[in-house]
Amino acid sequence: MLRWLSWAMLGLMVMAVAAWLLSRFWPLSAAQREDRRLLEAVQPNEGRNGFALLWTLPFDGLDQAQREVALADDLQRWKASPSQASHASLLAARHAPLTLDGAGRCAVGPVGCLAQVRADPQRFVDAHAGHSGLHERLARMADYDRFDSPFQPFESELLPLPAYTPLLDGASAQALAYLQGDVAGAVEAGCRSVRFGRRMMRTGSTVVDSMMGAAVVRSHAALLGDMLVEQSPDYVLPASCEAALQPLDADEQSLCQAMQGEFAMNKAAIEASTQTAGSRLLLDRDHTLARIAGNFGWACRPAAVKALAADVPLLVPPPPRWDVGCLANPLGCTLSAIAGPSHAQYATRSQDAAAMIRLLGAQRWLRQQAGPPDEALARLPALWRSDARIPQLSADGRRLQVLRRGPAREGEGPYLSMPLRAD
Repeated sequence: MLRWLSWAMLGLMVMAVAAWLLSRFWPLSAAQREDRRLLEAVQPNEGRNGFALLWTLPFDGLDQAQREVALADDLQRWKASPSQASHASLLAARHAPLTLDGAGRCAVGPVGCLAQVRADPQRFVDAHAGHSGLHERLARMADYDRFDSPFQPFESELLPLPAYTPLLDGASAQALAYLQGDVAGAVEAGCRSVRFGRRMMRTGSTVVDSMMGAAVVRSHAALLGDMLVEQSPDYVLPASCEAALQPLDADEQSLCQAMQGEFAMNKAAIEASTQTAGSRLLLDRDHTLARIAGNFGWACRPAAVKALAADVPLLVPPPPRWDVGCLANPLGCTLSAIAGPSHAQYATRSQDAAAMIRLLGAQRWLRQQAGPPDEALARLPALWRSDARIPQLSADGRRLQVLRRGPAREGEGPYLSMPLRAD
């Protein structure tokens, strides 16, 4: 009896080891290998890097050289001890950052920023008092070509991120300048903000960077539409606006670089988790990275480029299911599921930013046409429309609109729109 039990136990152990080995050496799919290759094929961005200005944006009274030194000091501290380094700049200890009043930001909702400032200008005058230096720095952001963070992923530590709130200060300041009579200056500042947002979308190191860039594009395009509709149809835009307001191409809308950054952070955490023999029994590095690559690689596939160019929804795969490879990789499969929430909403926000620029161009073109807008709309150049979302007039004929693809925030309706007539 005991001998039979011993043989049975031995047989079970052999079966368990065989199952573990089968799982551990289960081959990766071609799609998984390709996703990982795309995510690791990081191409350097060209041009001037504005990350030092972005990193020190809340601080007045510094020249660019001092901002570069401040970033270098913070980077050195991060490299020396990532787990101990504060995400706040060392500058804050000797140089107080600018205090921003939330009352100076326009609220999200059906009432545009220009109308909000027009309804209560003194509130915004008070909120922006002492912010001239910040507004000058926001304008200079458009002079840079890229915003590459020098902070590199380390184990499971969260990357230091810049303070994004100051980026939201510009729209209401531009609306205020417009209402105070500086129409040309406000329009040019709005165009510079759009140009900065477009570059932030394309070169951001994380999804947060790209989404902030898209938010800047959407909000400033909407403000420009509200300002320009009050001008004559033949109003001549500043020269800097022509390039800033051209349609976004697929590369500018792409989240590939942002997803490469997200994958790099996950990769650093996984590699840090496989340092001990015990953890390697429950976590297979290559299988885990392959599963995580499936969560991010869709943004770099050729199909994503085609979808963005055609303005159709991107196919974002669901998180990978448990499979044979998970028998020897239970921890990795769990971690890859955590790392794989739906990223579809991020792609749609980039596409909505591009749609707002097309609507702004369509607004300008339609207002220059003779005859009823509905008849002119049939002749709208392909430059300012997509076959997937053809602009239409609102029921009252006062606005040009397309369906919103991204999730609406509180107070937002189902449409992205531009006014055709001043209220």
